[in-house]
Amino acid sequence: MEQVTVAKRLDGIAFAGIRKVFEKANQLEAQGKKVIHFEIGRPDFDTPAHIKAAAKQALDKGLVHYAPNSGIPALREALAGRLKADKNLTYSPESEIIITAGGQEALYLSFMSILNEGDEVILPDPCFGPFPLAVGLAGGVPVKIGLKPTQNYGYDWEAVKKTLSPRTKAIVVNSPHNPTGGVWAEEQLRAVARFAGEHGLWLVCDDAYDNLVYEGCRLSPAGFPGMRERTILCGSLSKTYAMTGWRIGYIAAVEPVIGAAIRLQQNIMLSLCTFAQHGAVAGLTGSQDCIQAMSQEFARRRLLVLDMVRQIPGVVLEGNPQGAFYVFPRITLPGMTSAQVADYLLDNAGVAVVDGLAFGEHGNGHFRLSYAVSYEDCREGLERIAGAMKMLVQKNS
Repeated sequence: MEQVTVAKRLDGIAFAGIRKVFEKANQLEAQGKKVIHFEIGRPDFDTPAHIKAAAKQALDKGLVHYAPNSGIPALREALAGRLKADKNLTYSPESEIIITAGGQEALYLSFMSILNEGDEVILPDPCFGPFPLAVGLAGGVPVKIGLKPTQNYGYDWEAVKKTLSPRTKAIVVNSPHNPTGGVWAEEQLRAVARFAGEHGLWLVCDDAYDNLVYEGCRLSPAGFPGMRERTILCGSLSKTYAMTGWRIGYIAAVEPVIGAAIRLQQNIMLSLCTFAQHGAVAGLTGSQDCIQAMSQEFARRRLLVLDMVRQIPGVVLEGNPQGAFYVFPRITLPGMTSAQVADYLLDNAGVAVVDGLAFGEHGNGHFRLSYAVSYEDCREGLERIAGAMKMLVQKNS
């Protein structure tokens, strides 16, 4: 058979590290072993009943046809209302909001809309894996900057300033942060806003976890003077409303960016699932008690996880995760890579975590642990990790 080739643009795109550990964990479960899934960034809650009921009602009404490329008007209006109520931000639902296939497509459309070939984007390292890939697919160049765990996992500003060049087009903010759970303080958000303003940069905000802040600042940089015009908000209903499989996200930005994103959308996705969008309207406009209930449970798990992780031999938690549902401990064992430790924990303790290298070079030597599982599984999984790491420390001493 003749050799099959694919596009060269895919040469630098590997399968996600999270996918690899998830598949291996599933294989172990198929063999009858119980695995604690700390690798998945997915709330373990069901989508709230009123959201599902609204989607079912839309189906019953026959709302199953194409939607506008930018999303149904009711959902764009609901998002505009939510942004005003939660963040005191004003966006026109007609021209400044587009509905996307989750936060991930929102990021992709944003970079495709603002980047020209060779433009540089400053990214946190570690970061959500698709960030640099989306920048690269848009023709841009990801410039990765290490974070400071003791400063809310914020940027190393000396490193940022050294990387600034005439090609720098944008800088990314992700607070709460995946994979560390870091939440930036108000002054850190104001600092990045000033930096973007002074150098004429776009500020791209990944707001996927914006409702999961247990301590610290909830402000949006878009609300600072002069920043609305240069900030692109990429949001998602996935984590907030336990709607990961619904694939509902959005971009809120000035009209030229949204206009470009709509032109891309109509040639990539055309439009999002119509009845799912009607369910999302119910989520945004109905009672927000479901968010509070989920957030309170995550907060309860967080306290347990922080306490137990800090007692595990062979790892150290350098920062204080204040949001999302992740911790990112550093491995202190000499002679072992984070990939080896992650494999060891899965094979010997039945606990799936993600090798920190999956999130960038500065993630090497760490692993990400997601507490988006039950309180009981958090306790059992961390007890297993503690026992396994104790054996490793003894073996390496």
